[in-house]
Amino acid sequence: MTRPPHGFEAPSGLTRAVALRVVGVLLVGHVLIAALNLSPLIDSYTVSLLLDVNLEGTMVVWLSSATLLVIAALAFLAGWRASAESRVGAWWRVIGAGFVLLSLDETASLHERIGEKAARVLEVDWLPSLYLWVIVLGPIAMLAAVWMLRWFGGTLGWRSVQGRLATVGIALWMAVPVLEALDPTLGGPRLLVVIEETAEGFGEALMLGALLLHLAARRAPVEPAPAPPG
Repeated sequence: MTRPPHGFEAPSGLTRAVALRVVGVLLVGHVLIAALNLSPLIDSYTVSLLLDVNLEGTMVVWLSSATLLVIAALAFLAGWRASAESRVGAWWRVIGAGFVLLSLDETASLHERIGEKAARVLEVDWLPSLYLWVIVLGPIAMLAAVWMLRWFGGTLGWRSVQGRLATVGIALWMAVPVLEALDPTLGGPRLLVVIEETAEGFGEALMLGALLLHLAARRAPVEPAPAPPG
């Protein structure tokens, strides 16, 4: 009987093909959501209530939140496998905590609330209060994204498939504040909103795929069973 060494061993069913299939399903899903939001069907009350990317509390928001939470769980698993004493493991846990916060932000609209608070403190009347998050948190988010680009590229490998998926995903996230900066009303035109939300969804799908591939590619080897005596 074999025994895994110290650290996390990925589930046997997690393979490169499974990881890429998950990414493909999510990407196709976001393309369909984007197409639906640009079609006349979005004028339907029920469809809009469930899938309008310009509304809060929709299935699109919950999909994003769930994806971010799964990314956080995979980051914690990667940190566990790297062992508690490893610096890389510690950074994986920091990243996992960050994605938990992003998941909460999706459902609780934390960055919009920060924008509203900043508007009251700064008393800026010439911009919508929700837009202030771009000014207050945008630079911090961009710095964090640059750090993540370097860390994921170095940790996963710039030329590996998982490294490329992670860096492209982060680059797409970096485009979100820029796109929102082009839209001070945060409500249109619809094409800009759809592009922004699709970029965000694509980034989540690619990051999820990067971590799945990382765990699948680095499954811990097993130790051979000791030879029987004599």
